[in-house]
Amino acid sequence: MNKKHLIESYFKARATSDLQALQTIFTDDIAIYNVHFPVFQGREGVKSYCTDFQQRISSCTFDILEILEKEAVAMVEWTAKLTYRTGAIVAGLAVARPFTLELRGINRFDFTNDKISCLRVYHETSSVLNLVKEHAK
Repeated sequence: MNKKHLIESYFKARATSDLQALQTIFTDDIAIYNVHFPVFQGREGVKSYCTDFQQRISSCTFDILEILEKEAVAMVEWTAKLTYRTGAIVAGLAVARPFTLELRGINRFDFTNDKISCLRVYHETSSVLNLVKEHAK
């Protein structure tokens, strides 16, 4: 599977929290680094990565803006539209009513043997925090 296909598969699976698809494209020892979260490692980490997302987000879409590749690394600029669930806990606050946020970020993908072996997710966080505060219980 080529890098672009793996990247597209990742964003599709992430948007729907498709654990089976993510397990297929990640190595067994995957390390996932996401802003303000502990490192998610290995198969159990992938499960936690999906569960955490499902608990907070009711719908999600991603648009890939740019993919830059060099050897076993790719940088991907993206936008996302996320709808947070009522009751979701974000930064210690409970969301009182759903809200939708447009987010922009960059992911770094490291590849080993045609799979993603490391994922680093970078995005701004102040918009999320401000909207959570506005919609908190």
